[in-house]
Amino acid sequence: MTIKGFRKLFVLIFCLSISLSIFSSSVYTPPKDLYQVETENYRFVFEKDLYYFYEEIVDTAEELYAKYTYFYDSNPGKITVYILDDVDFTNSFASTGTNVIRLYVNPPEDFLALGGNVEDWGKFVFSHELNHIFYGNDVRDPFIYWIPSKLIKNTLNMYHQPSYLHEGLSIYMESKEFGGRFEDDLFNMYLRSEILSNNFPRYYLGSGSSIDIWSPAGFNYMYGTILVKEIVNNYGEGALREIIRVLNTNAFSNLDEAFYWVTGDSWTRFLADIKQKYLNEYDRLNEKGYKLSWLKIDDTYQNTGNLRTDGVSLYGYLVMPAQPKGIYKDNELIKKAVSSFDVNSRGDLLYLVTTYNMGYYTNKLYYDCDCPNGERLIDERVKAFGFVGNDKIAYSKLDKGLTALYLYDLNTNEAKKLIDFGKYVFNDIVGKEDIIYFSANYNNQTDIYSYDLSSEKIYKITDDEVKELGLFIDNDFIYYSANYEDGIYNIYRLNTNSRAIERLTNYLSGGFEPVVLKDRLYHLVYDHEGYHLSYLDLENAVKESFVLQSTFEQVEFESYEIYYPEDVEVKEYTFENPYIVPFPILAVDTDENILYGAGAFFISEAMNYIGFVDVYSYGNEVYGDLSLTFDYFTTNSITLSLIEEDILTSFYISNSSLWYLGNTINTYLGGGGLFKNTTFESYVLDSVFQIGPYTVNNYNIYEMGLGITYDSISGIKANLDKPFVVFDTKINPYIGYEDESIYAGSKLEKILWRPYISFESGKYRFDGIKAGGDIKYDFGQEEFDYLAYVQFDLSILYWLNVPLQINSDMFKPK
Repeated sequence: MTIKGFRKLFVLIFCLSISLSIFSSSVYTPPKDLYQVETENYRFVFEKDLYYFYEEIVDTAEELYAKYTYFYDSNPGKITVYILDDVDFTNSFASTGTNVIRLYVNPPEDFLALGGNVEDWGKFVFSHELNHIFYGNDVRDPFIYWIPSKLIKNTLNMYHQPSYLHEGLSIYMESKEFGGRFEDDLFNMYLRSEILSNNFPRYYLGSGSSIDIWSPAGFNYMYGTILVKEIVNNYGEGALREIIRVLNTNAFSNLDEAFYWVTGDSWTRFLADIKQKYLNEYDRLNEKGYKLSWLKIDDTYQNTGNLRTDGVSLYGYLVMPAQPKGIYKDNELIKKAVSSFDVNSRGDLLYLVTTYNMGYYTNKLYYDCDCPNGERLIDERVKAFGFVGNDKIAYSKLDKGLTALYLYDLNTNEAKKLIDFGKYVFNDIVGKEDIIYFSANYNNQTDIYSYDLSSEKIYKITDDEVKELGLFIDNDFIYYSANYEDGIYNIYRLNTNSRAIERLTNYLSGGFEPVVLKDRLYHLVYDHEGYHLSYLDLENAVKESFVLQSTFEQVEFESYEIYYPEDVEVKEYTFENPYIVPFPILAVDTDENILYGAGAFFISEAMNYIGFVDVYSYGNEVYGDLSLTFDYFTTNSITLSLIEEDILTSFYISNSSLWYLGNTINTYLGGGGLFKNTTFESYVLDSVFQIGPYTVNNYNIYEMGLGITYDSISGIKANLDKPFVVFDTKINPYIGYEDESIYAGSKLEKILWRPYISFESGKYRFDGIKAGGDIKYDFGQEEFDYLAYVQFDLSILYWLNVPLQINSDMFKPK
């Protein structure tokens, strides 16, 4: 029996299941030993050792709930908050469809431009993510307000809430409570450079859909901050709230219309006034001697960074057009796809890579030298690091949201803890033979410190409200970037003997990452296109000087003891609450028979299980399906279907990992089978390996790819490919085996045009055109096959990328 209507419904549900399964394991990967505490408005789920993190934020969470309820005049209901330590980076996110917040416990380094909140990181990041929940639940549109399912209603509501407003409002709320990005000079540098550029305004690039244009902090974060901040400054918070209500009430409205409706002013004029305000500020700073120009010595841009030297050559993580991203030594690529590294005077390398397996993202520090020992693992869960002389390594290590400082001896292969785990963050670590210098954020204040290895004493070198970043040691000088004046980062050097500080650059847009080599001060200069490599002659670089007023004071870093109160009992967290969406079935088969029934789609709050069940009938015949995908170590799927008198059962188990074995390797392994009633019908085994993934321009490629599949019915399939980029075109030659025949060919992809033409404040956008093709010769069949296409890339309803493709298969005779 072939069913017309139900096939369409099944395809719709299947596509929804596939799209949502992309987010499986995004909150966490079971199994984990988790515990829960319920309060009036929240359910907190955490690892037992992170009880302290929950306890620190719980009172603030209830206070913020009341404040946000007043701001939005709405109530999202109970929110589930997950607190885990399974990643080695800084982030958090919220799922408005399932009312879930996931908090990562590691506080941010200052160069992430998140406001410098280390001591109260949990409260700060919670204030940001909570706003996403409230804004996403503020459903006022009469077309969707009546929908009983929160999952569907909140998901649809996103499609008239652009990402730049989601992030702008969240940054506004975080800044009201904890300073946040509104007061971060590095983040404001990004905004200043964007507004002063000829590209302003392009807030539509932060609508929520994917784009190919680089930005230092995301267009949604940057423009969201600009727009929300200026609306509040010029019209007050009441106007901002009213604009939100207008947008949330009418799905056909957009930001410029809502702005005019509330303020009566022109949106174009409003944007022009922002530009003029920053131009006036530019004139003022220009009169003080700041400049936007610099010596251009190469094509570096975007997130170029991490300049280093061995005393002979200049090293750096360089990003350049048409070149692989990675570590370069005097413009020679020596390691692809690695950005965080250090080098000693022998040319030995330290570098950090991130692996992924079973839900854990782990930073691993490696040492590599041209010596008998070769490449070796130093430690895991590492953040900042640096050589101390040639034979020692200092590095910071994470555990349960806390950080410690270690020293590793390359001769003895032993590690020693220098500073115990506590609430601080190490931004940079450099050193001589007997002294380690580091920039650290401690008690929400960033300063330069030294650690004397002989006396094991810590000294505070600076004591001020500025942030000193990007340290470099040369004789008695510490070179660094700091925001001493006008909130602008420039390069300074501190004489550790006289305590005199000299300013060496006067860039309006910021100077960073100083390195002294052959009497030149190499450094990075920022503008809206990213960080650019430049240099100055050191002899004539001094612009002004002053003497550090504070003395070098001996200090102690206070460790933090993780505790769990003995008199507190918490429940184990054993089950994720499901969201269930019922649906009716009304279908017609090919014989015009009417079938009817019902089903339900379900997904858990942490998206670790998802599926649907349905039952429908025609006369005395009953049909049904049950499909479940769940995470438990691996991703597992099982489907049962009742078709006439047969029960079909299929299952599939898969896992994706990112390894480092001298080279980065992406792997996908999977396998499954099919039963018909109790008879085992078939099975399949899949494997995909991508060796050495890296990036050129906007193309993600790899050194070698291999895919092998064994199907018990059709046999072995294999494919080997090696993509590369030339003339900004991705070319992927391949060779494979299928159906007892060898084939070879090549795929091609090229972006032709990326205008990003916006309509309705980014609600709709024409992104551009790309073209490509595939030509293949089958040696067994002795014939060519080809495919050519032109693709028009659109974005609709802010968040959705929609590719419209015209290809040659449409015109081939059937």
